[in-house]
Amino acid sequence: MLKLYTRKTCAECAATKLYLKTRKVPYEEVSLDQQPDLYDRFKKEGKKRTPIVESSVGDWLGFSPKKLNEYIKSI
Repeated sequence: MLKLYTRKTCAECAATKLYLKTRKVPYEEVSLDQQPDLYDRFKKEGKKRTPIVESSVGDWLGFSPKKLNEYIKSI
């Protein structure tokens, strides 16, 4: 299943969730606002852009319709 690490004020997070919802694609959401230690760990790894997306076709940062479509085709 697709896993999204999101923040409340993130426009790209909102766009990613809307993209998935309109296509009825299930995903797991983890709020980085509620887990600041996890967010700090991601920042130390250089992952400073959200959403942080983990999927079976690879991981990426930000809203990427191309990568989302690749994932959708794989399920």
